[in-house]
Amino acid sequence: MKKSQPPKEPPTASAAPDGRETGVLADIGEALRARRRLLHLSLAEVAERSELSIGYISLLERNLASPSLTALMRIGQVLGLELDYFFQARNAAGHHFPQSARSPFQLQSGGMTFDRISGQFPGSVVNGLVVTIPAKHKSTPITHPGEELVYILSGSLRYTLGGRKVQLDEGDSVHLPSTTPHCWENPFAQPAKALWVGTAPLFKTDGDDPHASDDLQSHGSPARVSGPPAKAKARTRPSRKKDA
Repeated sequence: MKKSQPPKEPPTASAAPDGRETGVLADIGEALRARRRLLHLSLAEVAERSELSIGYISLLERNLASPSLTALMRIGQVLGLELDYFFQARNAAGHHFPQSARSPFQLQSGGMTFDRISGQFPGSVVNGLVVTIPAKHKSTPITHPGEELVYILSGSLRYTLGGRKVQLDEGDSVHLPSTTPHCWENPFAQPAKALWVGTAPLFKTDGDDPHASDDLQSHGSPARVSGPPAKAKARTRPSRKKDA
């Protein structure tokens, strides 16, 4: 006689069938494209209003480039989307954030990993992130209001400040006005980890939304918008857009 086999356990239902196991919208590129088309905006219009290049935004929409948080913030402002539309944002009220209570996230599989270490309170303007930059990753130069400080916790990065390139090793730092074109690159074989502190308004604050105290927000909720999309600046004659 054949031995009876133990009954098979039913397959476990996926907690994140749409690829959000990391707390991130499964297809950021498609979300950007769908929102842009919903607003009847061309790539050129989004590029002009966000001051990014058409080619870069096209790569993002096709998931061929990994966006930085600041680039995604600027595109979101044009499309009327808060940054945390794209990922589950924890309730950041308070002052103490144990590591066990934080949820690092990625904006693209294999891309940079972000661990938000800052909170928010009335009058706060600083955001803090521990960013893990994978080997061979390169970001796109960008500018935005405010200032930022980067401190290398481990590994090495090459940092571009305007027309100047510097190598940052463990213990090195840079502090710059964010209006200076800047980007970082990890051309090395090992990932790098950096502390990023800046004043760019990356995350929604309690004063912006009466429902900001909710612990988690729906990834795809149409309510997760920041108001009307940004308007283009008035022009008296056509101008040619240069790549950022």
